[in-house]
Amino acid sequence: MIIDTHCHLDILLSLPSSNISHLLKSNKNLEFDVSFITMSTSSSNWLKQLELSQRFKHVYCALGIHPWYVQDSSFKSLVLLERLIIENSVVALGEVGLDFTSPYKENKNLQIDLLVEQLILAKRFGLPASLHVRKAHNEMLEILSSIAVRGVIHGLGASKELVRSYIDLGFKIGVNGVVIRENARRYHELVTYFGLKYLVLETDFPHVKIMPLEKPLLSDIILVAEKIASLLNCSLEEVVNKTSLNAQKIFNLNGILDGK
Repeated sequence: MIIDTHCHLDILLSLPSSNISHLLKSNKNLEFDVSFITMSTSSSNWLKQLELSQRFKHVYCALGIHPWYVQDSSFKSLVLLERLIIENSVVALGEVGLDFTSPYKENKNLQIDLLVEQLILAKRFGLPASLHVRKAHNEMLEILSSIAVRGVIHGLGASKELVRSYIDLGFKIGVNGVVIRENARRYHELVTYFGLKYLVLETDFPHVKIMPLEKPLLSDIILVAEKIASLLNCSLEEVVNKTSLNAQKIFNLNGILDGK
């Protein structure tokens, strides 16, 4: 079993159910089944993500408010979020975080306030968080040092020292299709330096293209695993097994994968 720990599958709901099933099963390497953790961005798509997780066996749901959409949310949304967590099988808070790049930094204070409240919910319900962080690592690390949650830093291409700071707080590092690009040297260095112990796989479908002119595919998760195997000079099976075990532990999927 290979686990895509970060994708956005709600876009598929515009398709007939049979087409969705086909896409979820499409795989360039039929040796592995794939499970997906589909991420939310705002309260407007929470119910869509829940629907996907209820309809399809290998889809699991994360709910949260992405920092790009905090202006469309309110603290009333947190009341709904709490209720949905209580009433449904939710495996994480996500995609949540801080983004202080332009123009999102204009909502810096609101981002921080909503993130803190969401992390408090994560801690209360024993859920991990899938974190989006851009130009806000100092603030994020300060928050995480006071609210002890585990999770994944999504798509992190940063210095070794910064990555180590997150690892020391109990986080895994999400590696997506960017790692396949020949010019992604920082990604390559992080993978080879930290190894499989701290990595999980992700596609960020449909937002990350492996190559600029290529259409993103759910099956790209296999290509990510193959590239990591090449960088670490190990087998594809070892990458799949170790990253999936990391994902199962961080998202509490042990037993859920078999029982759903």
